[in-house]
Amino acid sequence: LATFRRRNQWRWARRAVNGRVIAAAAALLLAAGGTAWWWQSAPDIYRTGVGERRVVVLDDGSRASLDAATEVDVRMRGDRRELQLVSGRAKFDVAKDPLKPFSVRVGDKLVVATGTSFSVEMVNAKLRVILYEGRVVVLDRPAGGGGDEEVALTPGRELVVGISGKAGAQLAKADPVRSLSWEGGQLVFDDEPLSLAVGRVNRYSARRVELKGAAGRLRVNGVFNTGDVEAFATGVEQTLPVRVVR
Repeated sequence: LATFRRRNQWRWARRAVNGRVIAAAAALLLAAGGTAWWWQSAPDIYRTGVGERRVVVLDDGSRASLDAATEVDVRMRGDRRELQLVSGRAKFDVAKDPLKPFSVRVGDKLVVATGTSFSVEMVNAKLRVILYEGRVVVLDRPAGGGGDEEVALTPGRELVVGISGKAGAQLAKADPVRSLSWEGGQLVFDDEPLSLAVGRVNRYSARRVELKGAAGRLRVNGVFNTGDVEAFATGVEQTLPVRVVR
């Protein structure tokens, strides 16, 4: 009887241990599955700091050139490529794949392409899209629904529209060389509103420019090195009816 009891005690203990192992394995499997789902659903986040530029090669072979003070969130799914421009400006050279649309969301707007080259910028509550090659469509998709309104771009054109709401879209001719000067460390302004120029200059320096009064409506021309905010302020003061207070 004692031997029988000892043998059964060992067997029951082993079953209890096996039960705990199975439960732990099941919990580990669930945790692993949840972690895998989280990693699949979580975006890859790419950022640049003030004055920093970066080129990122995405998983599909597309290239993203990030301007200073920029954040782009990327989700690569089985049938689509979804990105969100959180701040700043980025240029995208999209790997061709007609079966996987490449989209960039900015506020209520969605920029959709298949294989092309374009830039997307957030500045002064406006979305600016410039198409260099191929074709893109910009969709207006408000959070509350209400249908899509789309604008198709052709190469060499720029779309300017409010990030949110129904602000009227403006189409204009774009200068590809001037619009990409930031990739070479320069900012080129050709009859640009001073408010737009300041928004771009402030991406490159911790010493920021603030506009007072109606100065933002003045027009500025010139070529400036990124990060040289002192030269920008001096040039503006010498050519426009403004006073600079340091």
